[in-house]
Order: sequence, then structure tokens, then C-alpha cells
Amino acid sequence: MSVVPGATAERTLIPHAGGSSGSLADRMEHSMKSKVLIAIDHSENALKAVDYVGRILSCHPDVDISLLRVINEPSPDLMPDSNDRRRVVDQMKEETLRFMETVGVRLTGCGIPESRIHLKIQTCQKVTSVAELILHELRTGQYGTVVIGRRGVSKREEFLFGSVSNRIVREAKDCAVWVVE
Repeated sequence: MSVVPGATAERTLIPHAGGSSGSLADRMEHSMKSKVLIAIDHSENALKAVDYVGRILSCHPDVDISLLRVINEPSPDLMPDSNDRRRVVDQMKEETLRFMETVGVRLTGCGIPESRIHLKIQTCQKVTSVAELILHELRTGQYGTVVIGRRGVSKREEFLFGSVSNRIVREAKDCAVWVVE
């Protein structure tokens, strides 16, 4: 599994099955269809989404799966010292990396090759929402599919705070969206 911390990621095109034949557009379309982004948190529904993807895509050896975890940085209003915030974020990243590695093991247990699993951790600051970061990764990474677990918020909480999964469903373009409950 490769780890890509922060907002930037290494991207490679998957070679066209027929060697060098086929247009660049065909190869890019093949690459996009073979890339799956799974946005995860520590919820049970996120783990269900990972297990679902593992079962469904285990027979596709050319699929690239990126696990994305967005960490919410503590607000400067609650934690004014920037050094304290940085230490908390670093600790959260370490814990998240350990969690994501165990999630990656779930995928390899389904038969997904470890070399096809990529771990990405991004930090969400107050001005950016989790949904915005997921949508940005979806667009820049040229994924053909995005998978999210529905968090199970009540209608009242959804009205007050919004729903990441609902926003992804509304705003994701040119890709399939799987919402797993």
C-alpha cells in the first residue's frame, strides 16, 4: 500500500491492455474507470463500504483503490496555540494511518493486490468542508467511482449540519457514486 499524506498525490495512467495501441483518450478513459475512491471515517458504515468494494471488485485485477480519510483540524478558536494544533493533527494522522492500514488489510483479504491500494490522508481546516475535499480529490484524481458510507445522521442533524454523502451524490460529476449503508 502506498501512503500519500496531504492534498497532493502521485498519479499514473494504467497502461492500455493492448500495449501502446489506442488513443490517449481511450487509455485515460480506461484509467478513470479503473480508479475507485473510498472516502472513509471510523464509522461502521465506512467499514461496510470497504468490505462491499472488496467483494465486488475482487475479480478486477486492474482496479486501483484509494482510501481517503479527511481529518478535521481543531479550530483556532478552541485551540489557539498553533503548535498544539499541529501536535494534535500529527497524532491524529498517526492514528489514522494505523486505522487505514488495517482497512487496507481488509481489501487484500478480499484479493485486491496490495500494490493497487493507496492510502491518502488530508487535513480539513475550518474554511473547507470534508465534502469539498472529497469532491476535489475526485475531480483531480480522475476517479471513475466514489464510494462513501452513509453516516446515519437523523433528519434534524442532516438539516442543521448537512450530510457529506448527500453532497457527494448531488455534486459528483462524470463518475459512479456508491453510497453504502
